[in-house]
Amino acid sequence: MSQHITYTRYKKCISSKTFFLWGCSAWLITVSQLSLAQEAGQTLDERVQELEHQLEKLNTEKGQKNDAIIGKVRSGRVGFESVDGDFSFRLNGRMLLDTAWADGDGRDLGQETNFRAVRLAAFGKMYRDWLYKIQYDFTGTGESGLKDAYLQYGGFQWDDKQLTLSVGNQFQPFGLQGRQSSKYYTMMEVPAPTELLGQGARRMGVRADLYSDLWNFSAGVAQRVPGSDSPQDGDDPIDVSARLFFDPVNTNGNLISIGASVRRQWSKGSNSFRERARPETRVDGFRPLDTLAVNPAELGSARTDGFTAAGVSLAYTDGPLNLMTEYLWRKYDELEEAGTFSGAEPTYTGAYVESTYFLTGETRPYSHATGGFGPPKPHNPLSAGGMGAWAATARLSTLDMDDEGIDAGKMDIVQVGLDWYPEQRIRYILNAGKAYVTSGPNEDVDPAFVQARVQFEF
Repeated sequence: MSQHITYTRYKKCISSKTFFLWGCSAWLITVSQLSLAQEAGQTLDERVQELEHQLEKLNTEKGQKNDAIIGKVRSGRVGFESVDGDFSFRLNGRMLLDTAWADGDGRDLGQETNFRAVRLAAFGKMYRDWLYKIQYDFTGTGESGLKDAYLQYGGFQWDDKQLTLSVGNQFQPFGLQGRQSSKYYTMMEVPAPTELLGQGARRMGVRADLYSDLWNFSAGVAQRVPGSDSPQDGDDPIDVSARLFFDPVNTNGNLISIGASVRRQWSKGSNSFRERARPETRVDGFRPLDTLAVNPAELGSARTDGFTAAGVSLAYTDGPLNLMTEYLWRKYDELEEAGTFSGAEPTYTGAYVESTYFLTGETRPYSHATGGFGPPKPHNPLSAGGMGAWAATARLSTLDMDDEGIDAGKMDIVQVGLDWYPEQRIRYILNAGKAYVTSGPNEDVDPAFVQARVQFEF
């Protein structure tokens, strides 16, 4: 009787510490070994010790298997992941090779061929809920080649909601294209009002994203841009931004997304006031709208304590048709050290509407988690004997930088394009456009441009 009670307690202890399958295995081993023990005259304690040793060995072997690394392919990208899924590591990258020609009335803008971007990124997860990403651009554009560099925790989940917290260098949440990758812009470059007024710049700071199946709210606080010099007084501008959007329709091939953004920057007069806008091409670096061109002697030293910005947006997808539109607004604090412009509080506005239509029937994929679009998956890729995916694109944009006597100019841009995706992550782009500058120092210098891109990612 005593032996039976001891064995029962042991059985319960083992089954509570192991998976069901291991418990079944232990049961069969125990029964067989107990019979043999009785035949051999062994005590039950000796057999229990032996069983514990066997189970410890099995658990060790199982742990070693869980620590193993396997290769995986997801969406055409190769990476590595632990068997238990808690750790992963992936590399991706992109190459954007551009060529462009432009000409303006009374100004030859020339022709240029260069790498728009050559980037390499490492990303993955640790301990299941921790995500990381580091991305570097080898073209040396901007203040620094460092782009994304952040650590994110996404373990807060309840019902249909999830909260992620990120710290590091990352996009701040503002505008419809605030988290849109440059690989997936409708045209080669973002709309002029987006570049000036509505793009969430990468800055070092913290960010929170809370989203459900229907809505997504993001907020961030940041300061310095990596590689930039600190102002003379030592203060980096403080940038606070937030974006909220609803996706009342988000099914396969159908989307309605409505969003709004706000942003506030405090620079304490440490940043010089100068704003410029390109005609959605980067040939010659020419910027038809330029506040400094109004009066260099006065606006060249102008400063401001910051600005307030806002925007509203709408995205719509119906099968092969995708439409995006946005209105953006920015108001500056009083200008200082600006001569006759001192005390002015200029307001700049802009808007655009752009479209993509897939001639071969694909649809533009959308991510509710990020609020951005990705690459289409061709129905008949070139590698399978097909013709890939073809899309026609178009955009109308307008930007007004005339206010409070600072007549930096107004610009309207018309642009059309053709995209070819022979494979999901290979894209050829051809764009043609013309800008109409209707006021300001560069009035009637109306740049026309043709530009093309070869793009691939891995």
